[in-house]
Amino acid sequence: MRFNVSSASEDDSSSVGHEGITKATGLPDSLPAYSGDPDGHPAVARKDRSGSGGGPESLAAASSRRSSIAAAIVVGLIAVTVPSLLIVNAVRVLARDWFVRYELELDGFPSDRYGFTRSERIDLALTGLRSIEPGSEGIALLERAALPDGSRAFNDRELRHMADVRRLLGRALNAQLAALALILALALASSRSTRWRSVVPRGLVIGSLGTLGILVVAVPVVLLGFDGLFLRFHEVFFSGETWRFSTKDTLLRLYPEVFWQHAARLASAIVFLQAIAVALVACFWLRGVRPVSQGAA
Repeated sequence: MRFNVSSASEDDSSSVGHEGITKATGLPDSLPAYSGDPDGHPAVARKDRSGSGGGPESLAAASSRRSSIAAAIVVGLIAVTVPSLLIVNAVRVLARDWFVRYELELDGFPSDRYGFTRSERIDLALTGLRSIEPGSEGIALLERAALPDGSRAFNDRELRHMADVRRLLGRALNAQLAALALILALALASSRSTRWRSVVPRGLVIGSLGTLGILVVAVPVVLLGFDGLFLRFHEVFFSGETWRFSTKDTLLRLYPEVFWQHAARLASAIVFLQAIAVALVACFWLRGVRPVSQGAA
């Protein structure tokens, strides 16, 4: 019996003590279960790693930002590619028989000081053009070419340079086709995405306007400082000294500097017309694109 009495007494004391603490501190009678770490520190509400709260709205906003950044990068890449694409198109137009014939038959075009007739000059110049065309026999055409006296038409330095030109032209043409294929594939793939369908036309507009800006700087250089531009071009794209020739070398007799001056001017005009046309088409394309919505994928 003493055990039971003692227990009851202790319970009453605990109850009284608890009521006293409650009245003294003003705390509620019932407290939530303690939640903390093993060291006794109180638990702190944790933020979701994804940002504020980790709700669907914040995840969607983060995804939208990433998509916008990716789209801007793609627009920039397309814009940077456009000038090169248009320049290579101009090369495709001019690297034809008609331009060689037109230049060499042009009134006022300097005659060969070492005795080529116009017919001989045109024939050898066309042979040089054939040697750099993809799918042709290549440099073998130049190796077989002969002057009217039967001697070799092109020396070893000229052959090496034309081999370099052929490689450079082939890479440029292939790179252009690959870039055009990628842009076309992107345009088709993004045609059903409201967010991405404007990427290609935006890149084309920016690239075309950038090309026009480049022409504003380049045309005066072509007209007034062609010698320096021609020199820098060869230093950038060709290694060694294979592109330096004597005035008696066949390549300089076939394609004198005035030939390349006319080519550069005509190429600038072709690039200008292309840039205007691409910008107009891309602007009309953009007008048909629906506005970007935040929830579009």
